[in-house]
Amino acid sequence: MRPPRLREGDTVGVISPSWGGGAAYPHWVERGVKYLESLGFRVKLAPHAMNSVGYVSDTPENRAADIHEMFRDPVVKAVVAMIGGDHSCHLLPLLDFDLIRENPKILMGYSDVTVLNVAIWAKTGLVTFNGPALMVELAEYPEVFGYTERHMLEALCSVEPVGQVEPSAWWTEEELDWGEREDLTRARSGQASSGWTWLKEGSGEGFLVGGCLESMQHLRATPYWPDLDGAILFLETSEEKPELERVDGILIDYENMGVFERIRGLLFGRPMCYEPEEREQLREVILERTAGYDFPVVADMDFGHTSPMLTLPVGCRALVDANRERFEIVEPAVV
Repeated sequence: MRPPRLREGDTVGVISPSWGGGAAYPHWVERGVKYLESLGFRVKLAPHAMNSVGYVSDTPENRAADIHEMFRDPVVKAVVAMIGGDHSCHLLPLLDFDLIRENPKILMGYSDVTVLNVAIWAKTGLVTFNGPALMVELAEYPEVFGYTERHMLEALCSVEPVGQVEPSAWWTEEELDWGEREDLTRARSGQASSGWTWLKEGSGEGFLVGGCLESMQHLRATPYWPDLDGAILFLETSEEKPELERVDGILIDYENMGVFERIRGLLFGRPMCYEPEEREQLREVILERTAGYDFPVVADMDFGHTSPMLTLPVGCRALVDANRERFEIVEPAVV
């Protein structure tokens, strides 16, 4: 089930389903709102989106109520997460999936919002979007990166398939001090990209599903874990830089769960905060864990916690052809 496309003049609702980042750094919320308005959209903040209660934005009940209000409101055409965190899992038993199914609209975020993106797709069939967050990518100083903007708008606004996707020519993982507002003094510095790393040959076509590796752990052994038969699974690690042995352990769990027997391709985002030798070791871990399977594997892709980033529609069909080094989203994400 694909949501209606986003059009100029539409209203974008903003939620804070996990960490209360808006209360801590309101200048980033202001920048993100102004950016969306510069594209011709209106913006509506959910009632509790600017709150902060401990390590989350508000109670689970209030955060879930914000999601319900955004989906129920006929004026709101897209719902964008303010930022991630680690506690969207609080909301899963509180969500009204029937309400969401009956009011299909765009939902976009990444990191901990993986939990919502995947669970909502698994329970309703609604295509969701692993893409920019309001306070991070959409508030970039002095302007949003062109690669990020182009791929977001192609996914959310066009009824045509995104088609073949190319790597970004550069990337950054620099973190400027938000508290000292160093982030408002200069653009983040970047480095040239050598492209994506095509780890294993082969080709496969299937529906995209996945997100942040650590956040996916919240869904395992729950009713919200997705059916991965025929999937192109995409995974990336967070800014917390999980140790290689932890990544290896999770991928071993995936093997034991039978995940690798069912998927048709594996995509890994560029890891954040890893040294070059650690990135190489991560590639070796991925190769070792997938050695017994014949699906294509690509690493160092432009999604996840480094910038700029792709917007990947969860539930849309994609093609991975490692022999031709081609990644293509073959069906539209919106109608």
